[in-house]
Amino acid sequence: MAAAILVIAAALMLFPPHAAIGGFAGIAFWTALTLVASALPVRLPEGTVASVSFAPIVATIALGGPAAATFVAAIGTTDSREARGEVPWYGTLYNHASLVIAAAGGGIAYELTRLGVTGLAPAATGAVDFLALMLASGVYYAVSGVLASVAVSVRTGVPFRTVWVRDVGAIAPNLLGLAPLGWLMAQIFALPNGVGWWATPLFVVPLFTTRLAYHRYVETRELFEQTIEALAKAVDARDRYTRNHSKRVSTIAEAMCREMRLPELEIERIKWAGLLHDIGKIGIRDNILLKPGPLDREERILMNQHPTIGAEIVAPATQLSPEAPLIRAHHEWINGSGYPDGLEALDIPLGARILTIADAYEAMTSSRPYRLTPLTHEQAISEVVKYSGIQFDEEIVPILLNLDRQILDRPEDREDELPTMLHQGDPRDDLAASVSQPSSVALSTAVDPVKPQLESVRRTTRKPSHHRGAPATRPRLASDDVS
Repeated sequence: MAAAILVIAAALMLFPPHAAIGGFAGIAFWTALTLVASALPVRLPEGTVASVSFAPIVATIALGGPAAATFVAAIGTTDSREARGEVPWYGTLYNHASLVIAAAGGGIAYELTRLGVTGLAPAATGAVDFLALMLASGVYYAVSGVLASVAVSVRTGVPFRTVWVRDVGAIAPNLLGLAPLGWLMAQIFALPNGVGWWATPLFVVPLFTTRLAYHRYVETRELFEQTIEALAKAVDARDRYTRNHSKRVSTIAEAMCREMRLPELEIERIKWAGLLHDIGKIGIRDNILLKPGPLDREERILMNQHPTIGAEIVAPATQLSPEAPLIRAHHEWINGSGYPDGLEALDIPLGARILTIADAYEAMTSSRPYRLTPLTHEQAISEVVKYSGIQFDEEIVPILLNLDRQILDRPEDREDELPTMLHQGDPRDDLAASVSQPSSVALSTAVDPVKPQLESVRRTTRKPSHHRGAPATRPRLASDDVS
């Protein structure tokens, strides 16, 4: 707040309010208009709050300079949440101080740009003023966005980059589109005979439609996310052993992506693919999907179709089509012996290589009808390391190993998260309990009929082969999720 006060004082000394603003009455007018524009803010996905006060503040910069803009930003951006006491006092001070600093920065940029260009014809001067105001709008947007993203990141723990991309960046076209509207509002206000005083408030209508667009964006995104999560839960709910599996895979994969510092849009793509990676199991019959014992060869062939089915399900959806290749390839092996296409090494999409590791770890540390006792964290990590360069990308495996245990440890299942049909005990428990468990944690009971010795897999070169034929026969591993 002290910084904001210093900024206001500096703005008043260097750039006193212009006469075009109409003195104190004009500043009061624009403050009232900004209050109306700030009355109904929209909360964006990561927690920042957006309003359409951007336009009247930009108009104030054009009419009154940085001094007038800082005053309007300090008072006029009070919103309904603050009036109801929903925002702590320190949050209110920070919000207003941020907008004051942003308005001062934008106003100073506007003034300096105009001072740097002199001696032009009136028409050219008008164009310079417009371009200077667009520059000022960009400065205001950038400064306010950065300060808001910092606050949300500190408060929620969400990375700054995520907040910027998902909130500030997502509405940038609409927000910056208000800059020309702010310029037009200033031109209308300057009309003679007091016309501007009653004509300018008519701009509340386009401002309201822009606010409605913000709200629609948030609603649409929430609906999209909820739909994806519902689809994932629908797949997992078919079997009590896989409940929350897709959510866990998505969470682990997202954490790995952030450790790798991938672009935010790529992280989001992998996150959604993690939620939907097993959606193809919708097309697998229950007698195969829920079988407690070994799958025979024909059943294994059908089970191995689920990545292809999943990719075919999501591909027609425009918003989900980028996830289709990741879903299709999430059971490919780095040495080319995976399925369905026998891809190897860098032919496997990066997102799929990440999902393969996250999926394997989550499957090993969860109960399955063929392995009621899940592997410990140490056992699962040992398996992942053992098959690094064979099943898993050896450059990505260390990312999993370095994740915080709070991310990797599986939380206890809550009864209120289960569909009613899954509250009952599973009759497969008794059957699975009667089946002796293998001595090696590397093998599950759901195996192919032909089982080459594990040592032959260990001898497989860690460098990917160039084989492009049918996937090589190999043993079932605990890391293979088959139900």
